[in-house]
Amino acid sequence: MPQPNNHALRLSVDGQIQVMRSLEEAATFVRRHPMGQHAGSLLDQIEGAANSRLTAQAWVAVATFADAMQRSGSVTLTRSA
Repeated sequence: MPQPNNHALRLSVDGQIQVMRSLEEAATFVRRHPMGQHAGSLLDQIEGAANSRLTAQAWVAVATFADAMQRSGSVTLTRSA
């Protein structure tokens, strides 16, 4: 699933910095996060991002997930391009 590199999320999880520069990296983060077990629809959206419009929508969904994790206190989120 080729993607332009104009999206990135930088997270601090337990003091360790994780940078997601691709939807594949985002999917790995979601799968490993304790709340990932409830994110099947998000993973489906990531895996279905077959064109630029769907890719952009998947990044919005990933950012929303990361924002929810920040609000829960489990990650610190900074957005970068």
